[in-house]
Amino acid sequence: MGSKRQSERRECTEVQIEMPWGHISGKWWGPQNRRPILALHGWQDNAGTFDTLIPLLPPHIGILAIDLPGHGFSSRLPDGQIYHLSSYLYVIIMIMEKYDWEQISLLGHSLGSMLAFQLAAIFPDKVDLVIGLDAYKPITFLEVKFTSETRSHISAFLTADERNRNNSEPPSYSYDECIEKLFIGGGNSINRDKCCYIVNRNIQRSTKYPDKYYFTRDSRLKAFDFGVWPKEVYSSLLADIKCPVLFIKASGSKSTDSTVFREHLAVMKKNPLFEFQQVVGTHHVHLNEPHKVSGMINQFLLKYIGTISKL
Repeated sequence: MGSKRQSERRECTEVQIEMPWGHISGKWWGPQNRRPILALHGWQDNAGTFDTLIPLLPPHIGILAIDLPGHGFSSRLPDGQIYHLSSYLYVIIMIMEKYDWEQISLLGHSLGSMLAFQLAAIFPDKVDLVIGLDAYKPITFLEVKFTSETRSHISAFLTADERNRNNSEPPSYSYDECIEKLFIGGGNSINRDKCCYIVNRNIQRSTKYPDKYYFTRDSRLKAFDFGVWPKEVYSSLLADIKCPVLFIKASGSKSTDSTVFREHLAVMKKNPLFEFQQVVGTHHVHLNEPHKVSGMINQFLLKYIGTISKL
């Protein structure tokens, strides 16, 4: 409960950003008279993933943590549409256009970090700062697994899409069971006492069983298309990033192949504005033990604070 009180020391406002298919929900922390850092969560998480970290960051810097489509309180993509990395890149650009931002500063975890790195490479003139937590690219399948993995994803997508169109209520659970399902399903990456930050934006009370809840995230996310780009393509992308970058890697994460990672890290280090840090913790160390990364982030932000321009 102490971590909950800590997160309340810095005020945030719930926001909705209109989109052609619905809306993007988010939590705007701190001042709203300057362009904020856009915070992007991981796959099947939501804006709550930053609830323990943001209160430890400089209070004069605004941070807009959003729920990506299909996550949290944001609208799902229309029926028949698959989720993939490129669709989320479009969303970020559309948010920039909504707020009339010429540039953007990004804080991302996992999937959100992948998006930040890709956007910085594809639009180097639009991204002025990147903070990436524990990921920079999707896992690349071996050639022998490509066909079977693609077939499996297509099948999973079709099943989930059909279920969505039936509009039937998903299975429901007690609140404690929801916490436990996230804790176990996430491979114990999120501490049990921190699961509430994700669960609270990811459930809705059942209409059938008043004391139970069901998960609201789009089940099509399980068939998310991360793309299968060869490591050479990512090397080229990473070489195109010119802005200040802080990349923090968690010791307990298994998301990065060590050989490929070392090769890509060497490419990233060619950027004189690139900084690399390692911390002991799980993939969700920023949520479980935010003090382990907040000091690094604060030093980085204060070093490049001049890049955070006014609205």
